Amino acid sequence: MSTMGTSAADMPGMATPAQLEQLRNAEGSEAESLYLKLMIRHHQGGIEMAQAALHLGRRPQILDLAQKTIDSQRSEITQMRKLLEQRHP
Repeated sequence: MSTMGTSAADMPGMATPAQLEQLRNAEGSEAESLYLKLMIRHHQGGIEMAQAALHLGRRPQILDLAQKTIDSQRSEITQMRKLLEQRHP
């Protein structure tokens, strides 16, 4: 499977240029909330890719890394959601 010719916008979880521009122009709590929302989606995309590696991979090192990626990304998503909830109770 090749990613040649695939743009960042086509990859799961990647922020669009418009979203990055919105983040650059945001300030304070608006910037923090947008950052967290974009990072949650980014981490969800990482989980999708790691799950594909678990299903398609064969080498134990790759399978181990994919599972560790899933575990760490899920943990960070939980932390980011808590931070968002603290901003918007």
